[in-house]
Amino acid sequence: MNVLLVDDEDYVLDYLETEIPWSSLGILHVYRASSAKEALDMASRVPLSIIVSDIRMPERSGLELLSTLQREYPETKVILLSGYSDFSYAVKALQLGAADYLLKPVTEDEVLLSLKKVFVKIEDEKQKKQSLEAANDVLKLGGIRMREHLLIDLLLGKKYDSDELNRHLKALHLPFEADAQCVLVLIRIETGAEEIKREDYELLSFALMNMAEEIVFDQVNDPSSLWSCKDHHRFLIALLPIDSVLDEAELHQRMIKLQNTVLAYMKRTASILITPSFMFQHELHRQYLQALNLFWRAVGTRNNVLLTMTELERETTPEHVIKPLTRLHQSPTMQQLMESGRWEEVTSKLDFILEELSLPAYRTQQHLMEVVYYLFSSFSYIAHKQGDSFADMVNIPSMQRESYYYQSTDQIKEWAIPIIEQFQRSLKEVSSSRSHIIRQIHEYIEHNLQEDVSLTRVGEHVYLHPVYLSRLYKKETGESLSSYIARIRMEKAAHLLNTTNMKVSDIAKDVGYQKTQYFIHIFKEFYNSTPQNFRNR
Repeated sequence: MNVLLVDDEDYVLDYLETEIPWSSLGILHVYRASSAKEALDMASRVPLSIIVSDIRMPERSGLELLSTLQREYPETKVILLSGYSDFSYAVKALQLGAADYLLKPVTEDEVLLSLKKVFVKIEDEKQKKQSLEAANDVLKLGGIRMREHLLIDLLLGKKYDSDELNRHLKALHLPFEADAQCVLVLIRIETGAEEIKREDYELLSFALMNMAEEIVFDQVNDPSSLWSCKDHHRFLIALLPIDSVLDEAELHQRMIKLQNTVLAYMKRTASILITPSFMFQHELHRQYLQALNLFWRAVGTRNNVLLTMTELERETTPEHVIKPLTRLHQSPTMQQLMESGRWEEVTSKLDFILEELSLPAYRTQQHLMEVVYYLFSSFSYIAHKQGDSFADMVNIPSMQRESYYYQSTDQIKEWAIPIIEQFQRSLKEVSSSRSHIIRQIHEYIEHNLQEDVSLTRVGEHVYLHPVYLSRLYKKETGESLSSYIARIRMEKAAHLLNTTNMKVSDIAKDVGYQKTQYFIHIFKEFYNSTPQNFRNR
C-alpha cells in the first residue's frame, strides 16, 4: 500500500514521515504534497490507499480535496487533520466520507490507532468486493448454464406455451421471441486421431463459440448474443435469428469465414450444417432431429464440410445413398477369428473392414457406429465364452468413450488395436493362471487323498468358490473334479493292490474311504472286479 501526506507546513510532513513506523505497517511508499493540487496530481500518477491531509490549506481546503477524491478515487481512504476543534469541520468531513478526523497536534499513538481503523475498513471493503465479484461470477455462470439447459430442453422436445417461453427468453437476455424466424447451426470440432481430454474440448468449444459470436454479430457481447449449447452427441449447437441484416445467404458466408478462422487460429477443422429458416417455438425439435440425421449421413467422416439442409434435400448423388456394410459380416468374421485364436488375421480383418468405411457410400456416422458396436459385441462374446468379464479383462480408459466420439476410421483403429492386443495378452495370462490353479488342485488331492478332498476343502485351498471351482475345472480339463478325485483314488488303490501286501481295509483308508464295503463297491464299479480278485489276477 502507498500513503500520501498532505500539509502546507513542512514540519508537519517531516513529523508524520519520520515518527510513524510506516514499513512495519505494511506501507511500501510514503509520498508528500504541500497542496491539494499536488495531492490530486500525485493521485493521478500513483495508486494511493491512504491520504493523511490537513483541512486548512491555501487555494483548496482538505474538505475540497476529500470531495474530489471521493468522486474520482473512491477507494482511497482519507484521514483529515485540523488545528481547530470546531465540531462543524468534523461533521462535514464525515459527511464527505472521511475515514477518520484527528485534531492537531497529533501524537504517534493517535495516528497509529487511526491507521489501524482505516486498515480494518480497507480489508472489509476488499473482502466485500471479492465476495461481490464471486457472486457476480456465480450469477454469470449460472445464467450461461441456464441458457444452455433451456436450449437443450427445447432441442429435445420440451414444450412451453408462448408466454412462459418469452418470460424465460427475457429473463436470460436472449434476443428471441417465441414466434421468431431462426436457423439452427450444427458445428463439429474435428480432432482427427488425436485423443482429446474433456477439459481441452471445453476450451476449444469456448474459443470456437467466441469466434462464432464475433463473426456473426461483429462483436462479443456480455451477456452473449449467441445462444448456444453442446448436445449429447458432441455437437456445438447455435440458434440464430434470421432477419434483414443476417439473411441465409449472409449467414452462409459468415460460416465460411468461421471455418477459415478456426483453421487459422485453432489449427482444427470444423464441419457445419445449416438448417433452413423455421419458426423457433414450434419447429426447433423437428429441425434438430433432421439436422442430426443429415449430418451423420451426409457429412459423416469427411472434414471441413459446410452444407445446408436445403442443398442436401435436393441432392440425389450416389455419395449420399446409404448402403449396408458387407465386409463386416463376411466370413471369417472378427468373432470367428478371435474364437479360433487366429490373432494375426484379426488385425488384417479389421483393416479390411475399415477400408470399406473409406468408400463414399459408407462415410456416415451410422456406419462408424455399426462397426464400433459390432467390435464391442465380438470382444464381449469372446470374453464371456472364456468365463470372464470383458470389462475386467480389458481395463482401457478408451473403452468408456461414447460412440459419437468416433469420427474417422483412424479413431476406430486407435481404439481397437490396443484392445485386441490387451485381449490377446489377457487370454494368455488367464490360461497360464488357470493352468497353475489346476496344478495346485492336483497336488493338494495327491497329498491329501486319504483325507476329505471335497469340493469345499479343495476350494478353500485355492481360494475359489466350490461352484466356480467345479465349472473352471470341467472347462479346463473336460472332466468333473469329483470324477477326477474318484479316478485318482481308484488308480492309487489299484497300484497298492499290485505292489504291496496291504490289507484291503487299510488300502481303503489310505485312499480316503473309511468304510471298506463302500470302497469295494466303488472299486468294483470302476474296474468290474473286487479288490481281491484284481490282486489275484
